[in-house]
Amino acid sequence: MRFIKVLFLLFLFVFSIFFFTNNSATLTQELQLVLDIPYVATLHSIPLPFGFIVLVAFTAGCLLTIVYFAVDKFRSASKLRECRTRMASLEQELNSLRNMPIDEAQPYSEVKEEEKV
Repeated sequence: MRFIKVLFLLFLFVFSIFFFTNNSATLTQELQLVLDIPYVATLHSIPLPFGFIVLVAFTAGCLLTIVYFAVDKFRSASKLRECRTRMASLEQELNSLRNMPIDEAQPYSEVKEEEKV
């Protein structure tokens, strides 16, 4: 499995090199971002290379994904800790019930009519 991962990463690396060399003209074009808020303001960024904008967007997406999965992991760990604590208390209760002495009292169905009165 590790060999397949290494081959996949190598293929991805070679593919990305080919992509960037074949699209260098497009990625170096400058792009100016505009935020137009009606009746308030219009904001313009400095001219940035398109490749830089793509890289920043990709990095921001990666960071947001990491934050999302980290929060989910902490939530799951908290729930797991809560379940383990509950399981331990239930096991302790079960063991205490198993160790209780058994009464030799008759079950309710065998109680005679005389004893009911």
